[in-house]
Amino acid sequence: MLKMLVVDDDKFERDGVKFLVDKYGLNLEIFEANSGESALSFIESHDVDILLSDIRMKGMDGLQLAEKVRELGKPIKMMFMSAYGEFEYAQRAINLKAIHYILKPVQVSEFIKNMTEVIQLCEEAQKLKVQQERLEVVYLKEVRYEKQKQLIDMIFSKTDVTEEELDLKVPTSGYDSFPYMRMLMLDSRKRFFDRLDLDFERQLGELIQRNVDFIHLNEFQCLLLLETFPDESLEAISDLGQHLIQIFKDMFGSDICVVVSKLVDDAKKLSKEFHEMETMLENKFFFDEGTVLLTNRMSFVVGDMTAVVNDVLTELTQNIQDNRYDIAQLHVEQLFDALQNSEHFTVTYVKYVSTEIVKTIFNATKKKDSDRFKLDLEDIYRTVKLSDLRQVVLSILKVNEPNGETNVEALPRAIEEVVRMIENEYQTDLSLELLAERVYLSPSYLSHLFKKQKGISINKFMTLHRMEKAKELLITTNRKIIDIGQDVGYSNFPYFSSLFKNHFGRTPSKFREGT
Repeated sequence: MLKMLVVDDDKFERDGVKFLVDKYGLNLEIFEANSGESALSFIESHDVDILLSDIRMKGMDGLQLAEKVRELGKPIKMMFMSAYGEFEYAQRAINLKAIHYILKPVQVSEFIKNMTEVIQLCEEAQKLKVQQERLEVVYLKEVRYEKQKQLIDMIFSKTDVTEEELDLKVPTSGYDSFPYMRMLMLDSRKRFFDRLDLDFERQLGELIQRNVDFIHLNEFQCLLLLETFPDESLEAISDLGQHLIQIFKDMFGSDICVVVSKLVDDAKKLSKEFHEMETMLENKFFFDEGTVLLTNRMSFVVGDMTAVVNDVLTELTQNIQDNRYDIAQLHVEQLFDALQNSEHFTVTYVKYVSTEIVKTIFNATKKKDSDRFKLDLEDIYRTVKLSDLRQVVLSILKVNEPNGETNVEALPRAIEEVVRMIENEYQTDLSLELLAERVYLSPSYLSHLFKKQKGISINKFMTLHRMEKAKELLITTNRKIIDIGQDVGYSNFPYFSSLFKNHFGRTPSKFREGT
């Protein structure tokens, strides 16, 4: 309902206007003011569509009130009524863009005619405003889609980087340009990012007080392109990562880990840096959720390395007791990766860790050869480089592995079973943890094996399969697009539409029109 403010220092006149509005069923909500000053105060704090004011009043008159309202810049339709018909009043009213100038005593037919015209103008203005807002939303969504598609193409090396893109500015829309950036990958063990509102990108930028581009990778991962400074300390970046972790914990009750890229000043580096971040994530099983990993250090920013070693030794003991030497080998290799890339540990400490691994192997095996154990320790302390030490420890593990009792032969079949589950159940709420549980592997080990065998992560494989199924349904059926999104596992339609366009360059509706 439109709102009209009636301003007159005579209550009888205000009551007369209200009577006519009510009697003739004009769709207006009426507010009153008995002076120009009180009317201006009301307008400053309330939305008003129509101002109907007397001209001659004590203090601020109607024309002065209109001038003040115009200074506020509010799109209010103005009407004047007065017992004075002098030309100067009419002329000033015209200059103030008044819609009508009504003389007292008011003629009912003239009043109804004028009010009807003003109401119609207000309704047309409201419709135009709604249309403009809708067009703006559509435009901004289209710009966002195009920006995400361009960035994803560069990150995944789907297209050559043009000369214009070489001087990468972050963020790529709307803000002051900035020549340096970092990528932050947010990773959740549970399906999460497809449930975020599309407006979360703006909210996140406000929460961390940075310009940021938000790119959806899949339901479990997203990528932030973040403005930064070349001399910003790694500690500051680590603190920012922890801040993001806390934001997601507080707002959504979701635990994430954050991987931070090296400084990027050239769009050609995006793909390489992204690959390093994915590689870094393969080692995330060393940590609980809530960890920040920096690729330029390849070491652990958060967490106690001693605790990590103890956890690995405990896992090794259990793996060997369970006769899972394949998993034990993965734990050893990834622990050596962590030690090798750390800046904080001496050769003596690394050899000490290696002896603890060998002790764990010795204590966990049923056949204990003390002489062999002593020779193994001597081999460890004779090594002169870390790569040799790694091979010594792995060979000791291999020697103690009972023949014919591992499940190595079954691993390729397990990966194919995972592929089959994804292909048959892609429309359900699948996750790495669920798939790992069903093939009796740990999530980290399954992730490692899948990428090694298929050359692609499980999450990426699942997303690609769902996108292909969505494309197939768009081409071969007449089902509603929102239903197709649900058919392939996405209940959040805006997320599905955004992800589809990132993969195929067009929204689902445009894709269907093109086919």
